[in-house]
Amino acid sequence: MIEALRRLSLGLLLIALSGAVLLYSDRGSRRSAQGNRSADQPIRVALVQHASLVVLEDGADGVVEALAARGYEEGGRIRLKRFNAEGDLGTANTIAREVTGGGYDLVVSLSTPSLQTIANANKTGSRTRHVFGLVTDPYGLGVGISATNPLEHPPYMTGYGSMQPVENTLRIAKAMRPELRRVGLVWNAAEANSVAQTLIGRRVCRDLGIELVEATADSSTAAIEAAASLFSRGIEALWMSGDITVSTASEALLMSARRAGIPAFTCLPPNVQLGALFDLGANYREVGRSVGQLAADVLDGRDPATIPVENFVPETFLVNETVLPSLKSRWSFPADLRARATGWITATSTNLPAPRAMRRGVPQEVSPKAVPGRRYRIGLAYFAPEAGAELCMKGLFDGLRALGYEEGRNLTVQRTHAQGEIANIPAILQTLDAAEVDLIVPMTTPVISGACAMVKHKPVVLTYCFDPLAAGVGTTFTNHLPFITGVGSFPPVPELVDALRRTLPDASSIGTVYNASEANSTKVVGVARGLFKAKGIELAEVTVGTSADVFQAAEALVARGVRAIYIPGDNTVLQGFEAVVRVAQEARLPVFVDDPDMARRGATACVGLGFYAPGFASATPIGRVLNGEKPAGIPLVNVSDPVVWLDIPRAQGLGIRFPDDLLKAFGESEARTRSVLPSATPSSPTRSN
Repeated sequence: MIEALRRLSLGLLLIALSGAVLLYSDRGSRRSAQGNRSADQPIRVALVQHASLVVLEDGADGVVEALAARGYEEGGRIRLKRFNAEGDLGTANTIAREVTGGGYDLVVSLSTPSLQTIANANKTGSRTRHVFGLVTDPYGLGVGISATNPLEHPPYMTGYGSMQPVENTLRIAKAMRPELRRVGLVWNAAEANSVAQTLIGRRVCRDLGIELVEATADSSTAAIEAAASLFSRGIEALWMSGDITVSTASEALLMSARRAGIPAFTCLPPNVQLGALFDLGANYREVGRSVGQLAADVLDGRDPATIPVENFVPETFLVNETVLPSLKSRWSFPADLRARATGWITATSTNLPAPRAMRRGVPQEVSPKAVPGRRYRIGLAYFAPEAGAELCMKGLFDGLRALGYEEGRNLTVQRTHAQGEIANIPAILQTLDAAEVDLIVPMTTPVISGACAMVKHKPVVLTYCFDPLAAGVGTTFTNHLPFITGVGSFPPVPELVDALRRTLPDASSIGTVYNASEANSTKVVGVARGLFKAKGIELAEVTVGTSADVFQAAEALVARGVRAIYIPGDNTVLQGFEAVVRVAQEARLPVFVDDPDMARRGATACVGLGFYAPGFASATPIGRVLNGEKPAGIPLVNVSDPVVWLDIPRAQGLGIRFPDDLLKAFGESEARTRSVLPSATPSSPTRSN
């Protein structure tokens, strides 16, 4: 009996000792979640962002880069898990509860909503160490951060604020147009960061004698509708602050502003790629790096309670000079502003900070320049031989040559075209996809649309395209098919419509012919239709299926009593363009087009695009992909080179006189073309894209 009791006591003692060991082990685990993890255990880090925006992606890349540089590389000392609420507040709260539940040694958050949700969850959670960044105004969020004492904040939290340079942004707009009186703003009143910027904007606008015309929106769809209401209220410019809700609709807002002939300027670079006149904001990759350095300090043992919360805004200023010709009012970049620019888009060059590709979790710069000793092969596919495509290809190969790629030396080019027949496109693309090429360069919308569907094995870099999104490439310039990127060039439709109206002030009906199956044509005609209607002009439309139908379609327009014929960049119609010219000549009607080389085949006037600059610009993404960067990480860009071409003798024969400013623009376009292409002989047939 005594022996049995002794054994029972010994068993209970062992159980107690085991429990103590387990409790001590759990104590060590809980301590490790606060930074005391043993050397052989990976540190668990959560990286949280609120939405898929370029600025947040740049910031996140900067965080990862800085951590890796300090020895905290994913797969090494840390296990990094990234969370993205995709703009949904409910999801953000769920993420916040998960990352503050004790399973992570450190949480790094990017954006104001992420800071708010995590800070609130952390109050009742494990008090997980928390480093934040890319936050406009951390002091006014009610999370315990003092605006007057940088060290007054929750002891487990620290980070950087990055208030956008609202005042400087509005002062730049005023310097570009001293007569500026009405600026529009769409903002979400539920976003604390947006409230802070709006309050500053109101004060600065009062000081500058500007009326800030406001509209609120609680979703991206509502933001688009709110912007439309601002345009109808006579604003002269659209200011886009750092509002995340509005930023998710930035592409649609910028396109709407462009169509209205109104400039848009933003606090979130690089919106100039989407058509903003200028961006003045923080270099968010650099902000991310600083946040990553702060996170590494905390992981090294620095107490967050001893780290002050400071404002950090490494400024970046990007300009897009190609927007200026499309504006209804006169805007200009004074010399001192242009000199301040850290990046730019002009008619002949693009110099913007290049995104980085991720390798083992560390962003690495990918140069577009040719690597010495390597040979490259590309496949080039286009709709048909014509001067517009040739001009774009000249720009493309000039751009490649400038980067060190030279055909016959280190570059092999396999060229093919569809002979002007859409039915031939699948076969030529399948051939290139199976060929020994490093990437495919499709040109013209029908070929690009085909590439989206037919190419399965090769990366794709597009060019010579009005609207890549309409071609099926993606939903935004950053959210596109993962194997494709490139350069688009939307035509200046508002300028053409305005030039036509002022040249023919008595016109009440204008006719157009296009192929409704071509996405580029449908998009352009849709834009033109609304613009003509706004000016009290009916757009009479006739659609065709093949170039053989063009003559009959043009005759149908004449029978409907149109005052002129307008031809958009339609591949099918432009293959039979001479039929349009013949019908117009017999009816003594002027023909307006949006391709300057097409104009030389018998049109009366053109307000459109030159395609050398887009071709030249497309060399950069081609070089980056050739050197190993994935197209998924390269945003689409829009590069346009506005060109005016007039046949003055033909117009005089029709009793038409062009406005003086149009004649001046014609002279400037011809001079610019000669400077860019001194040996060009733009007399061969062309089309547009």
